[in-house]
Amino acid sequence: MSAVPAIVGADDFGRLAAAGTAPDAASPQPLPPELLPVEPFPMAALPDAFGPWVRDVAERMHCPPDFVAVPLLVAGASLVARHVGIRPQQKTDWIERGNLWALIVGRPGIMKSPAMSQALAPIERLEARAAENFNAQTAQHQAEAMAAKLKAEARVKAARAALKGNVESEVSALLMDPDEGDAPNRRRYVVNDLTYEKLGEILSANPDGVLSVRDEMRGLFLSLAREESAPARAFYLQAWSGGSYTFDRIGRGTVTVEDARLSIIGGIQPGPLSELVQQARRGAADDGMIERFLIAWPDAPGQWREVDRWPDSEAKRRAWETFERLDKCTAVALGAERERDAHGDLRGLPFVRFADDAREAFGEWRGEFERTIRAAEGEGLEGALSKFRHHVPALALGLHVIDGGTGPVTLPPTLRALALAEYFESHAKRLHSSGRRMIVRAARTIIEKARAKELGEAFTARDVYRNQWAGLSDRMAVADALDMLVSLGWLTEVTIETGGRPTAVYDLTDGARRG
Repeated sequence: MSAVPAIVGADDFGRLAAAGTAPDAASPQPLPPELLPVEPFPMAALPDAFGPWVRDVAERMHCPPDFVAVPLLVAGASLVARHVGIRPQQKTDWIERGNLWALIVGRPGIMKSPAMSQALAPIERLEARAAENFNAQTAQHQAEAMAAKLKAEARVKAARAALKGNVESEVSALLMDPDEGDAPNRRRYVVNDLTYEKLGEILSANPDGVLSVRDEMRGLFLSLAREESAPARAFYLQAWSGGSYTFDRIGRGTVTVEDARLSIIGGIQPGPLSELVQQARRGAADDGMIERFLIAWPDAPGQWREVDRWPDSEAKRRAWETFERLDKCTAVALGAERERDAHGDLRGLPFVRFADDAREAFGEWRGEFERTIRAAEGEGLEGALSKFRHHVPALALGLHVIDGGTGPVTLPPTLRALALAEYFESHAKRLHSSGRRMIVRAARTIIEKARAKELGEAFTARDVYRNQWAGLSDRMAVADALDMLVSLGWLTEVTIETGGRPTAVYDLTDGARRG
């Protein structure tokens, strides 16, 4: 509401409707943009083997490079996270896993899904090959199991024959089953739609972690927001930071995930994401789930133009070969350290640290960033920025290993990670200010309805939201939009005393009518 509204009696309402209120000849101030500006994707921050492929795909698909680069980075980092973590400080045991969660945000039809599919093709090939190997091993194991069963039946028959001839015969050796070997375990790289219990089983069998790929993330967020999904939500939150997790279920027994390490990449539309953020702030789901995701919400690409040319085969080859190399990495080959327990046995996740100059750069960034976090407006943004304590070391580790680095993380990948942090920070601010997107859109719609005489000459907030027009059904958004329109000179506001609760009545200013 405006700071000093006029106060009139109920019998003045008709006069207000006929003549308007507080005539204002001045033009109203422009409405603010719906979204905060964001940084363009820093192409120079990409690993050398990824940059040309990202440019090629983005140009041919006419989509923002963000939609290719971010899934590619998350997929590459998921392979790095399988082998090694990072300890950002020199002397402490603070460790960050290398897994990342990210969302690419865009309207339908701007190539989110095709771009992400191109970016994830190399790791999907690893998943397909692992499935083929598993199927072949399973067929072999089944054949061996069947042969073992037939041999066991033959041994039992031979034992019976021996005992028939001599009851004192020693037949125990005949009845001993040879070790058939364990059933093969399917190595997983990528999962899609599954329950959290099944995800736990997969992570238990694949303790190095997997990448969850979802073309549309809204369904998962809505599912996890339900009250009955609290256990699933708790597991996902644990799987972001890593560590041991145990499921105890009747019928399923006990399943322990040695180190829950989950990477996630998915797409979502701007409207549903903004609504999810607003709903989380008003409910029990405000536990930092969405704040754990890196956000890539680029502006829509410019005017469309057709690009019909062959893909850059050399760029593709380099990117795909990098995934093959990352898959074959080992902690030893990466020069990772590992702790030992009191008995001298190795324990915990292998890790590397920052090199001295890289640690100094990270420390300078963190000192400034901690002040930024404390100055952030809104709990959502503060929570999102606080997760950069994980994102930056994880990005630096991923960039270091993807580019072929071993041993301590050096300065160049650390500086690239800091450039990416600046980019992702601007996109986090866009998301967590996107509540005003709903308000600005509501304000525009109110002006349209008022000019079209669909609200009458003078109207109340109830007149606006009771019609359930698109974008005007939320009472809080309508109230905020009316406040904005009054403050910017689009509407006048008069308070009518009715003997009960005062009623605010609005009307277009003269300047707004002329526009």
